[in-house]
Amino acid sequence: MVRDLVILGSGGLAQEYAWLVEEINEERRSFNLLGFLDDEPDRVGKEYVGYPVLGTIAGAASYPSALFAIGVGDPRVRKALAERVSPLGVKWTNLISPTVRVHKSHRIGTGVMIGRYSDLTVGCTVANFVMINIHVVLGHAVQVGDYSVISPNVTVNGEAVIGRVCYIGANAFVRNVVVGDGATVGASSAVVKDVPEDCVVAGVPAKVLHQGVPAHKLTRVPGQEGA
Repeated sequence: MVRDLVILGSGGLAQEYAWLVEEINEERRSFNLLGFLDDEPDRVGKEYVGYPVLGTIAGAASYPSALFAIGVGDPRVRKALAERVSPLGVKWTNLISPTVRVHKSHRIGTGVMIGRYSDLTVGCTVANFVMINIHVVLGHAVQVGDYSVISPNVTVNGEAVIGRVCYIGANAFVRNVVVGDGATVGASSAVVKDVPEDCVVAGVPAKVLHQGVPAHKLTRVPGQEGA
């Protein structure tokens, strides 16, 4: 059955989602991508990678038969959008590349995106609204919490725990450790010990650079004080 689909956001990552939808449809036609919703007024009515920006996100309820996906790479904004739009009664879908290898023992939530050529090995748990980008490897029994984002070419060793609303930068390596809720791991870092909540770590080995809610774009949520 082919279902209508709307992507929240229209930036570069949302456009990559559109490409992922095309890839999924090449394998088996599953979605009719209607377009994007975006709160940037100058984007409404324009077209990106062949799909229109239909209106603002407040209009999500106007598509009661459509499925929805969040095309934003900031974990805190993913959380804010899910909490804002879910009460409208929308239905979320997963977008998983047909090139992804996932063992049958996996558990995957809703609103999840997994990009091409990623591997989820035995017993992985991926919670709701997680985004796993391309060429990611999750070892056995890895757990990834709600809204977290794992960037391209990341390797996460078996039994590691990635908390909620975390951001793991591109090319990072995460040993079998716990990454606390709200933490940010810098690109190309090697995480070899537990990471506290709400901090930024980076380097080889990764060290804490900032404790508490980090003051950079990954913490900015439209409409919240200090955004």
